[in-house]
Amino acid sequence: MTEKRIETVDGYSWPYQIKDDGTAEIIGKPSPEPEGELVIPDKLGGCAVTGIGAWAFHECNDISSVAISKGVMRIADGAFADCGELTRVAIPVGVTSIGEEAFARCRWLEDVVLPFGVTTIEEYAFFCCSGLKAVTIPSSVAIIGRHAFRDCDGLTVKMENGVTSIRPTALTVRVSTGDAERVRKLLADAGEDMSKLTIKEV
Repeated sequence: MTEKRIETVDGYSWPYQIKDDGTAEIIGKPSPEPEGELVIPDKLGGCAVTGIGAWAFHECNDISSVAISKGVMRIADGAFADCGELTRVAIPVGVTSIGEEAFARCRWLEDVVLPFGVTTIEEYAFFCCSGLKAVTIPSSVAIIGRHAFRDCDGLTVKMENGVTSIRPTALTVRVSTGDAERVRKLLADAGEDMSKLTIKEV
C-alpha cells in the first residue's frame, strides 16, 4: 500500500490508497460526510476501485443507501458497521468477500441482495441487523462465519445449493421450506450442539 491520497469526485473528497496490484481501496469517509444515497466511485487516481477498507464508513449515520461500484471485489471488516440510517445496499457482481462486522448493527438495514460470486461471509457480517427479513445465500458461498446473521430477529434465510460450511451460531435458525435438513447437517458438521437448537421452516 502507498500513503493516503485524496481525490475529489462529484463534490466529495475521497481518501484512498493504491494497492500493490495497482488498484485503489477507499480507506475512509469522504468529506463532507455524505447524506442520503452514497455512490462509491468507479475510479480514484485513475485506478479502479476494488476494495472498501476496514471501518471506512463506520458510523456514517446520515446515509440511507449505498450503491457499490461494479469493480469492487472486497468489503473489508466493519466497512459499514453502525450506520444508523442505512436501509439498502446494492452489492454488485464481482464482490467475493464480505468482512467481519461489515454491516454489523445496521438496525434499519432491510434490503440486501447477495450476488453470485460471493464466496465468504465472515463472522458477525450482518450481526444485529434486526430490520432484515429475508436473505438468499447464493450457491457461490462456501463459508458463512460464526454469528454472521446472529440477532437478525425474524430473518428468513434461503440457501441455494453450494454452501459447504456454516460456523456454529452463524444464523438465527429460521430457514425457508426445504432447507432445514441441509442447514441441520452443516451446523452439526461445524460442531453446533444440536440438542439445544431448533430449526424452524417458514
